[in-house]
Amino acid sequence: MRRITSSYHVREILPDGQALRIRAIRPSDRKALHDAFHLLSKATIRDRFFNVKLDLTPEELSYFTEVDRFCHVALVAELEQGQQRRPVGVGRFVRSEEQPEVCEFAITIVDEFQGQGIGKALLKRLVDCARRLGIRQLDASVLPQNARMSRLLHRSGLPLASRLQDGVLTYSLSL
Repeated sequence: MRRITSSYHVREILPDGQALRIRAIRPSDRKALHDAFHLLSKATIRDRFFNVKLDLTPEELSYFTEVDRFCHVALVAELEQGQQRRPVGVGRFVRSEEQPEVCEFAITIVDEFQGQGIGKALLKRLVDCARRLGIRQLDASVLPQNARMSRLLHRSGLPLASRLQDGVLTYSLSL
């Protein structure tokens, strides 16, 4: 069974010239993920979790950082600033148990860095990883007011379908 390796990483150059490193998440990212969560605005937290929460539980932190890289893949985006790397976003997908070729995915970018192309870079790399693992469709559940995510998906260049149910938009990207 193929997996995305723990050593997976790529380098991207953002439109403004900044270097971005995208790599597989590791259990050692637990504290950085927790710290980054506290940099998110209430609106960003609501857009990601569909409610406002004040913190991540220890169980959530384990779930978010201890992934198998086959059924659950998570990538961290880090801005390279000299020898320092600053985590600024996370993208992930989780396979459907009923339909293993379909995954639910999400991308979260620290507010200060939204709109700089980081989400686009993460989406591109999530799509690459999903294709390697035989995934044919990525689904994203999005609140209607989350215009940034909607724009990102519409501009992905991939076949896109959407449906609205119970106040939530579900976008399906065909790979």
